[in-house]
Amino acid sequence: MNGYCGKFLRVDLSKGSLTDIPLSPTVLRDYVGGSGLAAHLFLEEILEAARATGRMPTGGGVASDAGYPDPLGPDNPFIIATGPLTGTRLPATSRWTVSARSPLTGLWGEANVGGFFGAELKFAGYDGVLVTGRAAKPVYLLIDRGRASLEPADDLWGRDTYDTADLLAARHGAAGTADAKLRRPRVFTIGPAGENLVRYAAIVHDKHHVAGRTGMGAVMGAKNLKAVVARGAMGQAGQAGPEGGFTLADPAAVKELATGFVTRAHENMVTKSLHEAGTIMGMDLGGLIGDVPIRNWSLGAWGDELEKVGVGGYGAVLVGTSSCFACPIACKRKVTAEALGRKLENAPGAEYETLGCLGPNLLISDLPALLVAGEVCNRLGLDTITAGGTLAYAYEAAEKGLLDGLVGAGAAAELAKGWGDAPLMVRLIEDIAARRGPVGDALAEGSTRLARRLGRPEALAFLATARGLEAPAHDPRAVHGMALSYATSTRGACHMNGLMYGAEHAGVMAPEVGVESDGLQQSSEGKGRLCKLAQDLGAVSGQSAVLCQLGGNMYSANDLAAMLNAVTGFGYSLEDIMECGERIWNAKRGIGNLYGSDGRDDTLSPRLLEVLEDGGAAGSEPDLPGMLAEWSELRGLDERGYARREVLERLGLGRLAALIGEV
Repeated sequence: MNGYCGKFLRVDLSKGSLTDIPLSPTVLRDYVGGSGLAAHLFLEEILEAARATGRMPTGGGVASDAGYPDPLGPDNPFIIATGPLTGTRLPATSRWTVSARSPLTGLWGEANVGGFFGAELKFAGYDGVLVTGRAAKPVYLLIDRGRASLEPADDLWGRDTYDTADLLAARHGAAGTADAKLRRPRVFTIGPAGENLVRYAAIVHDKHHVAGRTGMGAVMGAKNLKAVVARGAMGQAGQAGPEGGFTLADPAAVKELATGFVTRAHENMVTKSLHEAGTIMGMDLGGLIGDVPIRNWSLGAWGDELEKVGVGGYGAVLVGTSSCFACPIACKRKVTAEALGRKLENAPGAEYETLGCLGPNLLISDLPALLVAGEVCNRLGLDTITAGGTLAYAYEAAEKGLLDGLVGAGAAAELAKGWGDAPLMVRLIEDIAARRGPVGDALAEGSTRLARRLGRPEALAFLATARGLEAPAHDPRAVHGMALSYATSTRGACHMNGLMYGAEHAGVMAPEVGVESDGLQQSSEGKGRLCKLAQDLGAVSGQSAVLCQLGGNMYSANDLAAMLNAVTGFGYSLEDIMECGERIWNAKRGIGNLYGSDGRDDTLSPRLLEVLEDGGAAGSEPDLPGMLAEWSELRGLDERGYARREVLERLGLGRLAALIGEV
């Protein structure tokens, strides 16, 4: 089977058992890989459990734990999945995904991450891992050249992600051996936040790479799974052997494509900019159009302060760059800085989302302090987007006198004065990761659950969320298509759930399948159609293939088809790819329906729709109802916001259609 190892590793932590799951070529062709394949496997897993126990997958809606499986229970399948392009030499294809029912939103949860682990997992013989159950004591999973084992992790529990990565890399490294085939082990791990079941805990791989969104780290923590280590025995695709790996359908075509795309990466404007400035360029460009969150999304401008955390300011601390597997772009930053009594030396540098959500959103423009805060979050294993959004919400709630009864008057008074206070921010991040005290415990739940816990209608008015997930650092008032993309994303507010961000921010064009923006960012016309097509294409390219949406900006739909066909030999047409994307999107939407989310959730919280008075997005008001009407008709949704039965049956999702009909 070309492009795939052809199997997943099934791990039942309750029983301590490890078995192989063969993958059907038909399923792989229909769901491709990554979170698309994970959504299929998730549905199969919970449907099989339902048949065995009679417990049907149901839920209580956004940010609810009601229903089966409990997001923090042993029955919630946790799925690591690579794509067919992962581990090839094609540029910007190093990514992989983790998925489960989200403990933050209660709906479908997934996070997407790059680095080297995905490639190493395939070199070790597996396309992914499906984990169920809960270990009696902390463990980590070791996958070493086709052999898997569960190892005790008592000595690792309580350690941060950096220390854990170093210890496991040393423990399973090749140093001191005579085996020239041994490769460097790759580690991804949770930190204290995941162990303490913070609902937006992240998973960190080799320090530089973070699977941040929707609380997948808490799912691992609930299973007593501290880390996963992978090491293969072969060096590149096309060398499958008894110890693992995978072959290519057309190695010569893959080599030719890779050579041409590397040249393109050095010439393309977006990828060249990413190499030169990293994602930090979003601060400078976003500041011009009003795209950066400022003071819990209430302001459209912030004087000259954004410049301090933009490309110019970053230049003073930048000491190098780093990359992901086989990627020539090298958009990762390395920094040396000192702040808040801490020093970073040649350390992973914070990305745009971290700076935006912990910086301007909290009125902090001290770049070294923000870099320290980013590293603290990474070490503890916290999603910086939700952390920043939750802190901003808490500050404003405290200002409005809403938190006194929950955390105490003194603590609330301190929070109300938190704007611009970097030392307080870092202390609160540490409290959240430890669930320390009333404040840390309350903020560890995320802003949506905090607002509902306050139990007052006015507490909902200044949330910045969609489907219970805090918005990333891109303002939907500045780019109208993002308003619709956030509102209809299957995992909640997310600029990477589909290709709408690429189409409207970075000029991604795939006219051959209708993904072509008119360049009018603050216009709502035609965005319903564009969003639908961008979601379908993105469900394959960025979520299942799994292409990086940064470096992948240089690829068209034709390029995607060429890569997939050269690697897998499946012979995809453009129509096939768009149908796969539609199938994958509807599978994830259907999972959300099962857990109580419907068309009423296709919206944004009020704060994200307030008209700004200043900045690049001043006076801009997305026509969300108009865009939704166009989008819903093209999607084939009924009055509840569920896909019509004929749509699901056409896509081979008949069993899902039957389940949804019973909800």
